[in-house]
Formats: sequence, C-alpha cells, structure tokens
Amino acid sequence: MGLWAVLCVMTVINGSDLRLETPVQCGSSDQQLFHYDDGTASWLTWSGQWRGVFFDMDDFSGAGNSLICDYTQFWFYHHFSYGWDTTCFYAELWAGESAAPSLLLSQDFVVATHYSANYAVYDPPIDCGNSLWVLVNTAFSSGGWPASLGDGTQQPSENHSFFSYDFELWEPWIIDGTNANDFLIRAHGSFLSLEASTWAGIKTVLR
Repeated sequence: MGLWAVLCVMTVINGSDLRLETPVQCGSSDQQLFHYDDGTASWLTWSGQWRGVFFDMDDFSGAGNSLICDYTQFWFYHHFSYGWDTTCFYAELWAGESAAPSLLLSQDFVVATHYSANYAVYDPPIDCGNSLWVLVNTAFSSGGWPASLGDGTQQPSENHSFFSYDFELWEPWIIDGTNANDFLIRAHGSFLSLEASTWAGIKTVLR
C-alpha cells in the first residue's frame, strides 16, 4: 500500500481533528532541531486560527540559556476530503511565558506544502531568550487551514501545544486524556549562555 493510501484512511475526531490509521515518521537526527513531538505524525488538525508550541529551553539545556534561532519547521497534511481554502500562512516567532505569547519577534509569509517540512528562515538568527512560542497563523483561511500534523503522545506533565481562536484564550491541544499531544512544529538553533547574551547586549549599547 502506498504512502498516500495509508495516510488517507482516517477517522474524524472532535470535528477538527483527524487520526491517521497508520502513523508515519517525521523525525530528524539533527540535535539542534528542538521539539516536543515524538517524531511521528498521528493526527492532523485545523483547530484555531493560531496553533503553536511553547518552548521552555530549560527542557533542552541547562538553566539560563538563550536560544539563537535560525529557522523554524512546520508539517501539514492536505486531505482530499477536507480541502484547504489556502496554502498560505504566517510563521510567527514570539517571546513569552507558558500562559501566552507576548512579544512578536518575526512574522514570515510561507506557502505550505503537503506532507513535507516547511520552513521560516531567520537571517540573521534571532535571540529568543529562554522561552519562546512558534506559531502557525492561519489568517488567510476561513477555517484554520492549512491543517497541521501532530503526534499521538501526550505530554507527561506540562502542556506545550496550544491553539487559539482569539489570541487571548490558549487551549491545550488535548485529543484524549488530561494532557496535550504535540504539533509537529519545531525550532532550530544553538544556545548562548545568559552571561554571554547579557554581555552582547551591553556591548551593543556601548558601541
């Protein structure tokens, strides 16, 4: 059975989430590609105008490190029975704590492609601090398209994948159970220690 046939056999859940009958790998061996998803696409969803992942960089490094982000990665799926009304979206990078995004760092126009990695590239790279949000903003769509892929594994404790219809209320993307699964939304970059980041800021001011 071909990949297309496998992915098209799905079950509708909750009106805006579809379960893939056969999960498919979307992994990466790059250790600088940070993500909470388990590397396997198990669901697709078009919930919310905004869908995003909150990254606490303490989960990936020692405390107090700042992420210098050079690109973000997004995965989508175009199911023929639930067609997109647009392929366009904004890839957004925000500073903020776990409650909500608070400061827009970058907004990039991206054309989504079916079942492949889509990128927003930052040149120069962006200092995101110790916590950040990576969002899909479906402002061009009337119904949350393009549809995002997500994994089939709940977070063991804190939620990291959320969606919102108004940018005020952020709901965890809970499929079944008490904790959220995760969108296949990733951030790539390297760490700058808090001390180095602070000193770089001082040098910029004194320049």
